[in-house]
Amino acid sequence: MCTLRLLVLLPTRFLGNFVISLQAIAALVRAQDVDLLIDDRHTSLVRVALGSGFNTIAYPRSELKALGPVGQLRAFTGLVTHLRRERYDAVVDLDGTSLSSNLVALVRARRRTGPDFARHPRFYDERVAMDQATQHCFDDYAKVVEAVTGQQVERQYLKLPDVPAPTMPASIQSIPNEQRLICLHPSASKSYKEWPASRFAALSEELHARNFHVVLLGAGASERQTISHIREHSNHPLTDTHNQLDISQLTWLIQKSHLYIGNDSGPMHLAASTGTPVIALFGPTELIRWQPLSDTTTVLSHQQLCHRNCQPEACLGSYRCMSAITLEEVLTIVDTHG
Repeated sequence: MCTLRLLVLLPTRFLGNFVISLQAIAALVRAQDVDLLIDDRHTSLVRVALGSGFNTIAYPRSELKALGPVGQLRAFTGLVTHLRRERYDAVVDLDGTSLSSNLVALVRARRRTGPDFARHPRFYDERVAMDQATQHCFDDYAKVVEAVTGQQVERQYLKLPDVPAPTMPASIQSIPNEQRLICLHPSASKSYKEWPASRFAALSEELHARNFHVVLLGAGASERQTISHIREHSNHPLTDTHNQLDISQLTWLIQKSHLYIGNDSGPMHLAASTGTPVIALFGPTELIRWQPLSDTTTVLSHQQLCHRNCQPEACLGSYRCMSAITLEEVLTIVDTHG
């Protein structure tokens, strides 16, 4: 098969979705000559995951946020002008959002392929059939890639190589080398995905009693309150890394840890791709779409307690599927890892 020059679009801002897509992107990069357009926050991660051999184009989301309407228009026009200078054999949309669909329409390419749920279907020559009600998010990406390459994508998360040791914040450097680390990420993008902060605090106490050093992960103003609650109810030293880690530092820290425990979130999917054992706490999130495809991940969930018509945004059972996860269940899994 001849090598094609492809523009691959995945400007998602969500870390979890990007991690899930990496195996499919790797398959494209191995088979074709690829320019990959991704969110500017994910450029360092894709280099860690895939190395070189392709060109990365950063969608300047962070820059756009800081600009006014005129500045945003100029920056976006500059990006499109840059893309239109290139002549692509095909543009491959892995995102299906309004942004990526508009880019599909604006760039020069002989063929345009994307998922059938894309926001502007008329912009595509080939729309790949999807069934998001019954398939994992991984398949949203893999099926499009398989349609382009004609080859099956291995159905598991891409395992990240070891990250070279970056310069870490003082809070991490001060932890004695002999300490076994467990990372806790007690937050999530939605409150219904969160195990109670009081149980994370109790878990932290039990981990300390088992001679682990607890590292709290988090970023953004919304996660500060949860982390503060855990710190206030902890009677032992722990390390708070809130807003201190970039993606390379976070990846390195998880790889050096004995265990990662957290809710359904982007960092949890990142952890599941590192090879470090993960305990993933799931509430009313669709497991069929979001359960990590990783042999090192154990999922705890009690969705059998939920009403069959229960939806995350309007729970009929006060999120019993999440609140029913007990401290003892989590500790039982911790103890299996020594």
